[in-house]
Amino acid sequence: MQERKHNSKPLFLNGTAATPAKTNNKKFWEFRNAADTGGTAELLLYGYISETSWMGDEVTPKEFAADLATIPATEDLTVRICSGGGDVWAAQAIGALLENRIGTVTAQIEGICASAATIVASHCKVVKAAEDATYMIHPIRVNPNGFVDMAGLQQLMDALTVMRTNVLNQYAKKTGHTVDEVAAWMDATSWWSASEAKEHGFVDEVTTGNQTKAQVENRNGALFINSVAVPGTFDDAPEFVRNRAVVAPAAEDGFVNTTDNSNPAEEPDNDNGGTEMEFKNKEELRAGCPDLVNEIVNDARAEAQKQERDRLAAIDEIADTIPSELVAEAKYGAKACTAQELTYRAALDAKKKGHKLLDDVQDDAQASGANAVGGATAGGVGGTGVTNTKPTDAEKRAAFKNLLHPKKED
Repeated sequence: MQERKHNSKPLFLNGTAATPAKTNNKKFWEFRNAADTGGTAELLLYGYISETSWMGDEVTPKEFAADLATIPATEDLTVRICSGGGDVWAAQAIGALLENRIGTVTAQIEGICASAATIVASHCKVVKAAEDATYMIHPIRVNPNGFVDMAGLQQLMDALTVMRTNVLNQYAKKTGHTVDEVAAWMDATSWWSASEAKEHGFVDEVTTGNQTKAQVENRNGALFINSVAVPGTFDDAPEFVRNRAVVAPAAEDGFVNTTDNSNPAEEPDNDNGGTEMEFKNKEELRAGCPDLVNEIVNDARAEAQKQERDRLAAIDEIADTIPSELVAEAKYGAKACTAQELTYRAALDAKKKGHKLLDDVQDDAQASGANAVGGATAGGVGGTGVTNTKPTDAEKRAAFKNLLHPKKED
């Protein structure tokens, strides 16, 4: 029997087992410079850390390094983390880049720091956690992404062993505990509150004050913290986490409108959306979402240009039946209008000119005394033989037509 093999790279997970949403955007990070934050520069790691494995991927790590290089290495950097984990290769690469910076790198945990996200945090010089944040470490897992033979399995085991050793050494370096101690915590899948994580050495400071309270949700059995998917099920989480869960209000139709943030980097000021944002004026919208604003403006400009071309083309279709001065006004004048409006204006103009023609005819007849000439009686008896008549309807129409479309003189 021929064995099928999968061409995809294995994904070494230290995070949620759920398959992340597939998108064309590999960036799961966002940088903010000091000018934008009004303080220190920031790196936002919200959601899943990489949808694809960084093993053998040279492009994405270079993109991250290039983005990081836009923040001078001597500047301090705050890494804001709310993540359930992800690809170990990516987490280790990011951690190494952060650790090599000259400026102080501070991790600020908001909501959840679990699995591979803890690798990134452990590389930071200072780790702070919100008072209601959750910290979790567990064994590394691998998704082979297809069928493998015994040799392939052994290769995965070897890679897994090396990776586990590296992560444990990093944990030990951060916490000051022995490798055996942190290995026991990892193998037991340890969940800690911010204060407990501090007791174990993973967190240096628990922050309090004006912070947004972490929102814990049970979404059909899946655990979400601050709209970020967390490894395992809701029931797998410890009691102190489950007790924080909020009851989502049911919609009128029986459905609950929730946002699945399995797509990483979907947080404030991010082009991909995510956390709901409020803008009070167009200046705030332009500052918060410049790319979106430019896209809207360009679309509106293109649509306006198309409508203008269509308007002028429609006027040209009827221009030969309408006085040129009306056409010019309709196209480019202060009272520019559509072809339909131009037709209406032309009709009104013709009506006014028609009335004036008839009035002029009447005035001419009155001035010449023609109206004073008696009409002939039947058979001409008692009269002069000259008939005094007003213009007939046919004559009126002919005169009106000649006014609209005067014959050219030879």
